[in-house]
Amino acid sequence: MYRIVRAVAASAAITTVMLAAPAPAAAQLGAVEALLRNATDLSFYFNTGGLAPGQDGIRTGDWGLNGFGLELLFEIGRVRAQPSGTAAAVASTDEPREWKEMRIVRTGSGLDTTYVYEEPRVLWTFELAVGYGQTAGFEASTPGLDLRGAIRDLPAVSLYANYEPMGVYLGLRSGFMRTQALQVYADDGSVIPGSAESFLAGTVAGKTFGLGRLTLFLEGAYALRHFPSVQWSPGGPLAPEIPRSLTLSGWSLGTGIQFGIGKQ
Repeated sequence: MYRIVRAVAASAAITTVMLAAPAPAAAQLGAVEALLRNATDLSFYFNTGGLAPGQDGIRTGDWGLNGFGLELLFEIGRVRAQPSGTAAAVASTDEPREWKEMRIVRTGSGLDTTYVYEEPRVLWTFELAVGYGQTAGFEASTPGLDLRGAIRDLPAVSLYANYEPMGVYLGLRSGFMRTQALQVYADDGSVIPGSAESFLAGTVAGKTFGLGRLTLFLEGAYALRHFPSVQWSPGGPLAPEIPRSLTLSGWSLGTGIQFGIGKQ
């Protein structure tokens, strides 16, 4: 329970640091330092993908959607296999262990008895992740309309369930998203900047490959990204072809690497 409280508190801290108004640098560094002390892993990822059918007025560019990001992960729980034989504990604070064998060695002072225990293997681990991501690679499908920009997830919060024997995981993701450098370039050379904010929702499934303290992973994801209203500036009448809303829901395939940075 204490680990869960620490993880949630750390997640709240990074959200506050990212979204709060400007504060003294020393205070922000202190919050980040406290956050890093509670994190167990840091991951970096890259992905590519496409839009779901039915995205009015929007299509992907020549290279499809492309994105990158990072996450800080906090282990919030684990489930171990039940011991198959006689379970015992060396001390009251230890987790139950399975008795494996008893070794008796004859020494100069008599017999030395050693009891060998085996810890039950971990079946499931649960992680909370807080991160940042950016997605680009979309454009207007209307001829003559040059629309450019990106979507930033700041922050994105994910909850992962990892099945350790097979190295696979499932996850849910949500968070705050906003457009970045969204602009329409008109035929007369003028630029119309736009902005929009909303919340994302998505699912993730992946496979991990352990390399010591490093973990490589491959994952597929689907994200719901809908901006019901885009604010274009300056105000005034807009051309009919300029979108009033944006829907950028779609799928992605990605890969990345994860580093252990805390005690397991």
